[in-house]
Amino acid sequence: MAAKPNVHRIKKIAINKSDEVAFVVEKLIDSEAQEIVLNIPRFSKLADSLSNFHLIAREAKLLGKKIVVESVDDKVIELANLTGLESLNPILSRSRRQFYDIVSSKKTREANEEEGMKTRKLSESVHQKKPMRRLLKNHARNFIGGGAVLAVVITAGIFAANVLPRADIKIITTKTSWPYKDSVRAEKLAAIDSVSATIPGQLFTEKKSHQLSFPATGKKNIEQKATGAITIYNAYSSDPQPLVATTRFVAPDGKVFRLAKSVTVPAAKIVEGKIIASTLDTDVVADQPGPTYNLGPVSYFSIPGFKGTAKYQGFYGESKTAMTGGFVGEAAFPTDADIKKGKSTLAETLDAMLKVELTKKIPVEFKIIDGASGFIVSNQVVSTRVDAANNFAVSADGQLNAVAFKETDLMKMLEKKINKELGGDYVIKTNELSYGKARADFANGRISFPIDFKSQVAKRIDAELLKSQVLGKSEKELRTLINALPDIESIGLSRWPFWVNRVPKNLSKVTLVID
Repeated sequence: MAAKPNVHRIKKIAINKSDEVAFVVEKLIDSEAQEIVLNIPRFSKLADSLSNFHLIAREAKLLGKKIVVESVDDKVIELANLTGLESLNPILSRSRRQFYDIVSSKKTREANEEEGMKTRKLSESVHQKKPMRRLLKNHARNFIGGGAVLAVVITAGIFAANVLPRADIKIITTKTSWPYKDSVRAEKLAAIDSVSATIPGQLFTEKKSHQLSFPATGKKNIEQKATGAITIYNAYSSDPQPLVATTRFVAPDGKVFRLAKSVTVPAAKIVEGKIIASTLDTDVVADQPGPTYNLGPVSYFSIPGFKGTAKYQGFYGESKTAMTGGFVGEAAFPTDADIKKGKSTLAETLDAMLKVELTKKIPVEFKIIDGASGFIVSNQVVSTRVDAANNFAVSADGQLNAVAFKETDLMKMLEKKINKELGGDYVIKTNELSYGKARADFANGRISFPIDFKSQVAKRIDAELLKSQVLGKSEKELRTLINALPDIESIGLSRWPFWVNRVPKNLSKVTLVID
């Protein structure tokens, strides 16, 4: 049979601060490695005596093993060097030669002789008492472990007694089906009334005016008169002067414009014998169609109706802006279909805008059902006169009304009706509710609407009062107390930890659920 190769093995053994030399020697004996690195920490018990290192060196020699001491503690490195053990500082990479000059050779020989005697005695003691040491260590470890377990148990017991106890109580009540399929009325200023099935309602209203432009798709030959505004001056007397519609105002080039409506020019003021003219702004229309009447600002218009009188010089007009719109020829115009579409689009736009504004005003707790809101459009005005882009304008006023109610008020009304019909104090446990379309009377701020209501109801139990009554009760006392309540189907009790036999007296440790 071929011989096994001789493999040189190296092992590093980490030493704790409290490890004694006997423990270290046992590690050396038990290890199969030929070279062992002892990693000794700072402030190790081994550094208390040079004899500890002598013993390590001697045992290594007997075992035929090479020992290298590795430490960041300068004292450990020094003691290892004094006993002939190889050493190194992994940080500074110091060798044992760095410490030879610290101790004189004479002192070293004396110390070695003295420590040699101690080492022989310590070695014999280690080998003779090794089994006993192991036995004592095992006993010590068992004692310490048992003490720790006992401390944990005591702490856990205190924690469990003062913190952990809890009780969860669940009461299942007997349920009764109760349906309602009929109408309900919501009305402003009303109170909750289960007899007439009435609940409070609130009327919300929003108004808005708006104008939109639309393309005119029609084409036709038209004759259109120019229009504009003039300022009429009264520099004649302190009496007001009425002027009828179609009164003529003549420009210097002879073009005539007429008043669009009857007006009264205010009286002039007389100050220190001088007349201060009064003024009035109004609209005029060209006497004839066509673009030649599209005049720029005109500084003076005469009134031919006063010609031959003293008023002719005292009353006159002025246009500060241009006259526009005079036209003869083919032009765009809004067809009936254009006008109808424009009115419809404007109404839809107004409705949408008002809904957004009204929604902002209605509190979140209010409910608006189908049919409970209504939109009204009024004062629709269509201007068939197109602008430069061939668009015509439609304007209108819109109003949106809505009667809303709180669903909590509806549930309170239904609960009152339940208690009246069943004859007791009941609470709604579960329900299904659907609404039909409402019929609205916005003038009086009320709506009526059908509902389909299906519910499961049970006798009311004061949970807070009951919770205070169960504190400290045993299971038997608890069940007796709860079973005395009306319409109890079952009682569930869960206690934790398992050894707790009463409901805790601390209210925060008790959970009570009533279903």
